Amino acid sequence: MPNHQTSLIRIAMNGFAVVLATLMFVSIVSLPAVADIELFGGNPLFDAIKANDPQRVEAAFAAGEKIEVQDFDGRRPLIYAALVGSLDIVEILIKRSVSVNHRDKLGNSALFYAASQGDAEVGDALIIAGANKDSNNRQGITPLMAAAKLGHLDVVQLLLTSGANPNLRDYTGRTALVWADWNRKSTIAQILRKAGARE
Repeated sequence: MPNHQTSLIRIAMNGFAVVLATLMFVSIVSLPAVADIELFGGNPLFDAIKANDPQRVEAAFAAGEKIEVQDFDGRRPLIYAALVGSLDIVEILIKRSVSVNHRDKLGNSALFYAASQGDAEVGDALIIAGANKDSNNRQGITPLMAAAKLGHLDVVQLLLTSGANPNLRDYTGRTALVWADWNRKSTIAQILRKAGARE
């Protein structure tokens, strides 16, 4: 086969790989709308968290609701609280010794969702409570990669100062720096490079 045809095929394959990796990432970090999450019969604890009502959360526990209950997607109360972005509820759950590193069926942790939404306050509370800063999901995406890709500067800085590894790679071989560069997050890319991140 002529060299120029081989080169064109190689370029086309590389382009396809980039598109595929991007689509795969988007599907993983597309966050569910809390109001759209369906539950088994409407659990009082989940309902209270979705309503962002700390008093109802405490009342649900007083009525005997279990802290590690989960929906059919494997999401537990702490993940719901991270999706809602309620620091008060996150702290209530942490005080009750919730498992901060539980992951849903996609492999996403509460810290991953907080990072994806740019919620540095919730992210900080989770890290202080012992959340794994480098936990990756089923596609190898870490909280730092998600925050870098989506342009959440405060969360990127939080994760880096807390010791997150900037050189981990997802299952397509991309680092947080690659995701930042691809999505034109130049400030974040600069911060990652200063932290020793590689492409």
